Amino acid sequence: MVYAVLTLRLVLMGVFLVSVIAKLRTRRAFGEFATAVRRLGGLPIPLGPPAAVVVVTVEAGTVALLAAPGLDGDGRAGLLLAGGLLLAFAVVLAAALRRGTAEPCRCFGGSDDPISRGDVARNAVLVVCAAAGAVMTPAADAAPVALPAAALCLLGASVAVAAVVLLDDLAHLFR
Repeated sequence: MVYAVLTLRLVLMGVFLVSVIAKLRTRRAFGEFATAVRRLGGLPIPLGPPAAVVVVTVEAGTVALLAAPGLDGDGRAGLLLAGGLLLAFAVVLAAALRRGTAEPCRCFGGSDDPISRGDVARNAVLVVCAAAGAVMTPAADAAPVALPAAALCLLGASVAVAAVVLLDDLAHLFR
């Protein structure tokens, strides 16, 4: 179980890290993200940038908690925060879809594709990953981690992160 939890933690950490970096890489990228947050969340214009700052700050905090699980005792806080944040994102995206909003998500930067049910499904799958990691954490805490196995977890998690981040591009490829 320790390796399953480690892999889930690495996947979530990677997804949030790519998300934060993509949003903060340029002023323009952050501005586009702030606009997307405002439009997808149905917020007034002045609330877009502050809401975007809050989202990116919480995402960065999630990365920190996932990277240093010993900070909260048993390591569940990062998984629970990731799951809660992803659930909130799924709810906001689903509500925007119901309103007929055709805005790009900007979850991972510059995609111009409008949000879709696939974005909601992606977040739902990641919520399940976070919940599974949180449930398995007590059993995983007692076992030591072997370096070669941890390296395999990192490799597998890297492939999963790439698939999540490039999901829109992969969907275009197969259409």
